[in-house]
Amino acid sequence: MKQSVILVLGLKIGKDVIQYQVSQAELSQSSTHVMIVHVGEIAHEHALDYNVERYPTLVWFHGGDFARGSPNNINPFQLVLNQKVIFVSVAYRLNIFGFFSSLDNEAPGNFGLLDQTAALTWVKNNIASFGGDPDNVCIFGHDAGSVSVGFHLLSPYSAGLFQKAIAMSGNVLSPDKVNVARKEVITVNKVARAFGCFREPTSALLGCLRRVPFKALLNIGEPLAQWKPIVDNGFSNVSGPVLSDFPSKLFEDEMFSPVPVLTGFTDMEDALFLEKNGSDSGVSQREFDVMREEIILADITVDNSSCFTNQHHIQDAVAFFYKPIPPTSNETVLRKLYLEFYTDKLHAAATYQLAKHISKHTSVYLYRFDLKPFSEVVNEGISDWIGVPHNFDLIFTFGLPYLALPEDLDKWDRRDKRISDIVMKMWSNFAWYSNPTNSGVIINWEPFEIEKPGFLIIDRQNFSMSTAATVNYKALEFWTDFYPKVVEIGTKCCKESFEDNGVGPTIEIRARYMPFLLTYVIILFS
Repeated sequence: MKQSVILVLGLKIGKDVIQYQVSQAELSQSSTHVMIVHVGEIAHEHALDYNVERYPTLVWFHGGDFARGSPNNINPFQLVLNQKVIFVSVAYRLNIFGFFSSLDNEAPGNFGLLDQTAALTWVKNNIASFGGDPDNVCIFGHDAGSVSVGFHLLSPYSAGLFQKAIAMSGNVLSPDKVNVARKEVITVNKVARAFGCFREPTSALLGCLRRVPFKALLNIGEPLAQWKPIVDNGFSNVSGPVLSDFPSKLFEDEMFSPVPVLTGFTDMEDALFLEKNGSDSGVSQREFDVMREEIILADITVDNSSCFTNQHHIQDAVAFFYKPIPPTSNETVLRKLYLEFYTDKLHAAATYQLAKHISKHTSVYLYRFDLKPFSEVVNEGISDWIGVPHNFDLIFTFGLPYLALPEDLDKWDRRDKRISDIVMKMWSNFAWYSNPTNSGVIINWEPFEIEKPGFLIIDRQNFSMSTAATVNYKALEFWTDFYPKVVEIGTKCCKESFEDNGVGPTIEIRARYMPFLLTYVIILFS
């Protein structure tokens, strides 16, 4: 699948545009890699003085659930112009092109991550030519790009290619972020059938797929699976794995790059999805229970339908923790509780757990974005009950209030511009100094400590460190400590013994654990 692709880099100073063309051989010796480097549309008088110092480099991985997205979705002009950083935006293979695996040496998978690593290698070797510091590279991502940042913390291929990391609204420790061979074998069979290819030998399958028009691969291939990185240990006998084990296990074993990290999420990441599905007027008790149970069920579903799990006790433990006290049928209150449950489980707990691992070795700065824009041009069509949904933090991170068309500039509230200045300054401070408040802002942002696990709460009143009133630390401990124990004992009768090579699971029944399950749950809650 090797191709000769030209890499185009553009530096624009005033009216002069300098373009560099770099051959595929100069970038990497494997696969297809495309990257775009933005060094800003900088007016001549603000041009970077390369003779004075080297500038920190932000390497951006875009989001899109590993299936879609573009490096051009973000305009870094304001960040580059005002904060004096180099900004590199990486395009990487997506969908079936980036994350299909034949589970062997023919196509091990994780090509999208390898594209990103190739880009980091190029930055390390070449960014000095653009005034960047190859020893001060900060990887930076949002959504799937943020999850990618987490994978690079774990991948041995990326070690030493960056010195710090910013991960926004996405976490490699969140549930269901990686595929495994025993499930991916189903996808391989689906792909073979969908395109009329022989499943074996693998070389015939890959040869057949290469003859399929690329648009057909995209259009037909995308709905066949959830394309994402895979645990690829043992797939190849000529190269090491990109991801040798589950992220949680690798962090527990301290097999990661211990670099400073800035990471966080918004207070209502998935509110727009809830609104879209008809919950604008609230959530009934039945809707709350059904949605909550579906999310928990994904954690305890086993591959063998004949194997029994005590899911009711697991569900009861979660329901007990999140039930309203005193009881209520108020659908607005129930909607708020559901959003708290969803955010705690899928975003806050993973962020908290990541910080606990990394803070043992280096500084970690956590935030929660509670600040809804003041400008009506942004909030139009957004219900009043919605706080800060997914992507709204990017408005401030990249100076969107300054990037409007001239006729729309007066539609932006000056407070949003000022807040954007502060956020861009903190993020660039982290790129410069590994400390978001080192220069130019008077804000107390304390690094995370296990004994003092603080978040910076960014809201309309002020930017302040979290307290027990603003962050439910008991919920975070519930999801990271108590809940895994409940799930473990609730599925003990379905203890699975896997050799994760695509072979189906062997189920060993442990029925003797069952009489003690309820007693265990009661003791843990007492």
